[in-house]
Amino acid sequence: MVQLSQAVTAAILAIGVFAHPGGNVNKEILRRQAHLDYPERRTVQSCKRDLIESGWVREQHRRREARLHDIRVAAGFAKPGELVRRDVGEVEEEYGVEASCTLDPEATEGPYWVVGELVRQNLLTGEKGAITHLDINVVDTSTCKPVTDAYLEMWGSNSTGVYTGVQARGNGDGGPSSLVSNALRGLQPTSANGTATFITVIPGHYVGRTNHLHTIVHHGATLLPNNTISGGTISHVGQFYIEQNFLNQVEKTAPYNTNTQKHTTNAQDFLFNMGKQGGDDPVMKISLIGSKIEDGLYATIDVGVNPKARRNPAPVNMWTTSGGKPYPNSPWTGYPDTCKNCGFGGRPPTI
Repeated sequence: MVQLSQAVTAAILAIGVFAHPGGNVNKEILRRQAHLDYPERRTVQSCKRDLIESGWVREQHRRREARLHDIRVAAGFAKPGELVRRDVGEVEEEYGVEASCTLDPEATEGPYWVVGELVRQNLLTGEKGAITHLDINVVDTSTCKPVTDAYLEMWGSNSTGVYTGVQARGNGDGGPSSLVSNALRGLQPTSANGTATFITVIPGHYVGRTNHLHTIVHHGATLLPNNTISGGTISHVGQFYIEQNFLNQVEKTAPYNTNTQKHTTNAQDFLFNMGKQGGDDPVMKISLIGSKIEDGLYATIDVGVNPKARRNPAPVNMWTTSGGKPYPNSPWTGYPDTCKNCGFGGRPPTI
């Protein structure tokens, strides 16, 4: 049994923060602390030498430069021959300093995970906001090689802080309208270089949490004829964030500026601050495609996982052709009022 540190215990008892409107983040904080305390924990930084010597860092840097350039050309903000490359030596020197990395889960799946989402790159489904081309590299920290046979799942709230596929008090108006949409949810397989790519939006804020995206890494899953996955194992449950100064600029644009929910900053978000500990950095690197946010964004982040790790997150709903339906015996059912995972009365246990 690992005793929770006095500092974390005091923080949990004192801050009274919420994972989502009306929900307690105690469970999430405890799981993150367990991750930080894990004696065999390895990070992307641990693999820096191997990834550089294998040429992977150089290859990924050049690929990402070319991808951003191609997106800019397609959007009319650059010409095909105008690609200017950064010195690769500088990139290799800096690599691993800012990289999200994990062995145990970084955070909980939260009360709004919907299982059975589609394998697709474009997650927009009509949603508006800061359109983001998101490029995620997944690295096996036990072998220091890219993970090439996984499915990376991604979901987040829309620009005004509402999750699709679920109905709960505090999620928008709490009505059934969001149940019939699967916008901003989906999965992508990792490629030969360990990359999964999505088109989504910068998520909006909601009461008690800063803006963030959720991710789950699946291994050994089977692609079904209906373009969903089944089976396999889960090694990682995490969250990605946005640098605060840039986020402030996003929040000034439409439709983010119509969001009337109270805004929690990164500095005020206890889970964000815990996510920055232990050498981790779950903040995405973001570049403008044009001259302003409204022209679109390109975001990148690297995630370290141990494919042998076994996580058991619980969905609240499952996606069907008629929308989100309750998942049997989900510990999130009744969120934020009566669910099994709604907290433990403010009294953190030992873990």
